Amino acid sequence: MSQYKELGSFIDRTYKVVRQDLINRFKNAGVDITPEQWVILNKLSEKDMFQTDLASMSFRDKPTVSRIVDLLVKKNLVERIRDKLDGRKYHVKITPKGNNVIRKATPAVEASRKLGWTNLSDQEYETLIATLDKIFTNYSERDS
Repeated sequence: MSQYKELGSFIDRTYKVVRQDLINRFKNAGVDITPEQWVILNKLSEKDMFQTDLASMSFRDKPTVSRIVDLLVKKNLVERIRDKLDGRKYHVKITPKGNNVIRKATPAVEASRKLGWTNLSDQEYETLIATLDKIFTNYSERDS
């Protein structure tokens, strides 16, 4: 098991460098969002959804998504609408300004991904995704 002791460090350092790269690229593109806000905006650019569904689809807890949505509402990038049938639920939809941010931010995200995949063969990429998915499944099945 000692060969696995550094896994958390590798995942953490990779997450941090990717996150910082995206922050820099967003700033250079004149986009005032964080990578976490991008994830939520990107999901909403595909379709409107309940805030609770956003949490599960973005693999974030409900309080975190609520805070992110609050910030996006303040920036007028999304709007939150109370459900008519269940007043405890909120529909969240992207605004035209939010769609504009998506258009401006997408090239930055694509460039960051391209940088990350540089020097990875298709096989290495597929293996990486399969391995990370197995690790995720191991934890998910334990928690269910």
